Amino acid sequence: MKYFALILSLFSIKLIGQVTVNQSDMPSAGDTIRYSVAANAVMIQPGNGGQNQVWDFTSLTSSSQYIDEFLPITSTPFTYIFAFGPFGASCDMGRLDNSAFQLPAIQGISISDVYNFYKVNGSSFSQKGFGASISGFPVPIPYSSSDVLFPLPMTSSSANSSVYSYEISIPSLGYYGREATRSNEVDGYGLLKTPFGEFETLRLRSVLVSNDTIAIDTLGFGFDVPAQTEVRYKWVAPNYGWPLLEITATELFGAEIITRVVYRDRPPVTEPNSIDVINESSVLLYPNPASEIIIVNSHLTKSSDIRYQLFDAMGKKVFDLNRKKANAGENIEFIPLTALNLTNGIYFLQISPEGQSPIYKSVVLDNQK
Repeated sequence: MKYFALILSLFSIKLIGQVTVNQSDMPSAGDTIRYSVAANAVMIQPGNGGQNQVWDFTSLTSSSQYIDEFLPITSTPFTYIFAFGPFGASCDMGRLDNSAFQLPAIQGISISDVYNFYKVNGSSFSQKGFGASISGFPVPIPYSSSDVLFPLPMTSSSANSSVYSYEISIPSLGYYGREATRSNEVDGYGLLKTPFGEFETLRLRSVLVSNDTIAIDTLGFGFDVPAQTEVRYKWVAPNYGWPLLEITATELFGAEIITRVVYRDRPPVTEPNSIDVINESSVLLYPNPASEIIIVNSHLTKSSDIRYQLFDAMGKKVFDLNRKKANAGENIEFIPLTALNLTNGIYFLQISPEGQSPIYKSVVLDNQK
């Protein structure tokens, strides 16, 4: 009987290793997927890779929710139909994703309504470009080649890399361009547990290294933005090709700093008048990495006391500001790093609205002077 139990156990382990994600598991036009944005993402870690892992994220709590909606190309702005439809890049679907493209804060330049465009076939699920409304004008931005987000079919040994670039002429600014390399590797498989359920999954580790160039007409020169490395851990399963859980990190000083965690979820059960003062997803820090100052931009649902505290990697408090009765709407706070005489490294900003759990954001100080 013991031998029989052992054989069953080994067989179960083997089955987990044989999980495969195919083209049919990927999203298609018309699909909608609900996600929760995890609270205090900077405190969450992706765990180990390897065989037969158990990743337990059942303690995740939601700070907000959104819905990923995959649209037919014909349901996107008219300008994009020519660039990404059958007479252009022949994409299969688009998706509204306003976090996908951001420029440094520049007076008079606004970015909105960003659509990613995708192509899926038997070998990959890839992004072919995006479109963005730049200061009110919809601009299609095709990639030079495909950015492979998921190699297909995906198994426990899948790996690939892709290289792409794009460039944009921006009114009243000049030029913005990017060259990027993405490397994908399934670095583990096993059981994933989240508030949404338990699933046998593959974990895809995706590393994106990008180099940006900006040229400003009014200044008559351009400059390169230091290379940036983004790491994403994506847990995928049959019938759930779009991630069940995705953890995003920025690689700095050899360490991975978690910046965002999202997971599939159900509609929330909310109590009347239980709206948070500040939604975590509305808090933006820039520049980051920073050298002299950090600008904290947030949106308040109502007037509230807000406390800003900055801690170093060892937990020592190095800055403390209590802002009384900040107004509802957009709020901007400045943290003068130069005056604090801090050393380079990773810091954590704690934002504590009145009557709400604190929000944590990571800050990187990189003073090259």
